[in-house]
Amino acid sequence: MVISESLTNETSPETPQDVLSRVTKLVPILRARAPETEKLRRMHPDNLRDLTAAGVFRLTIPADDGGYEADDAVVASVLTQIARGCPSTGWICMIILSGQPVPALLGDEAADEVYATADLRITVALAPTGSATPVAGGYRVSGQWQWNSGGVHSNWVAVGALTTEEDPVHRIFLVPVSQALQLDTWHGAGLAGSASNGVRIDDVFVPSSRTLPLEQMRDGVFPQRRYSANSYFNRPWVMLASFSAGATMLGMARGAMDVFMEILPSRGPITFTGWTKTTEAPVLHHQLARAQLDLEGAELFQDKLLRQWQAALERKMTIFDRVQSRAWFGEITRLVRDSATGLFRASSASHVVLDADIQRYFRDINIAAQHAHLRPSSSSELYGRVLAGMAPDTMFL
Repeated sequence: MVISESLTNETSPETPQDVLSRVTKLVPILRARAPETEKLRRMHPDNLRDLTAAGVFRLTIPADDGGYEADDAVVASVLTQIARGCPSTGWICMIILSGQPVPALLGDEAADEVYATADLRITVALAPTGSATPVAGGYRVSGQWQWNSGGVHSNWVAVGALTTEEDPVHRIFLVPVSQALQLDTWHGAGLAGSASNGVRIDDVFVPSSRTLPLEQMRDGVFPQRRYSANSYFNRPWVMLASFSAGATMLGMARGAMDVFMEILPSRGPITFTGWTKTTEAPVLHHQLARAQLDLEGAELFQDKLLRQWQAALERKMTIFDRVQSRAWFGEITRLVRDSATGLFRASSASHVVLDADIQRYFRDINIAAQHAHLRPSSSSELYGRVLAGMAPDTMFL
């Protein structure tokens, strides 16, 4: 596309706002490439090229390592716009932007090593399905992780593994993708282009500098390093994951509303009814209002999530803050799922075909909502448990 080429050939963005401006222009282009992205089962190569040129993958990297260290509101807006155009591409970008700050959390040695990587892209597979045996200077890590979204586009992966010590610890390990095996396993009914393949690591040495207990990342307790006085890199990492995913889910729902509203004026009669124009039917009015209200509700919860994540720059987050953050994120997921499902139900039978955009947003949002961290039932159960005076029963806060 000529537009795509002109965007790619522009000079490098100077500010995070420039990145957002570039990405906003790309939204219709990302949507046009979405069907091919599904067929490829990974990010369309032109998407990767354009988003890299737009500076997206540098947004959450420290400024002294060539990143933007971008304001949280800009990061959220960028993720929302990408997912608005292509949910699968947005999902991958969300994973990577959540992974890019990890080296800054571990220590100077890890930051120096990893941030020296050209076109750095870190993906994340935190489930502790690997094992880590302590050895001199670090650990030997082995295991297989079922979901490593966007891994085929990454050059580092952060994996979770339990140590083999008497009292096992769930640690996170940063491993070069060159030392991992990418498995071609992703054939999803939704987010088909997210490349959520498995990854395997066989007896790879990981130095102590590239590992940290998940509990410390969760609580925002990091080693002494050059970023120790920088609040941007001293917040609970799991809250970043929730904040980023909330923005991405919101973008998917906005995309669904976009395509529904584009089609709506041209819709004729509702078959087998007396309505000669769909836009005049009260049933459509109810469906559209409900979907829009759900979307607006999700936007309100995302604003609350953003404010809480920004508040973590000024004060230490309590356990209740982190539980509440996950609860709000669960509500975003529930509301955008309901919004997109309502729009799909309000669409005609002709929009179930794979050429129709609305069915893709419907599938992608509903499949994303199945993710363990996104499931509204789990987050509301956790919130109610803590409100009732019980301790959280998960580390993922």
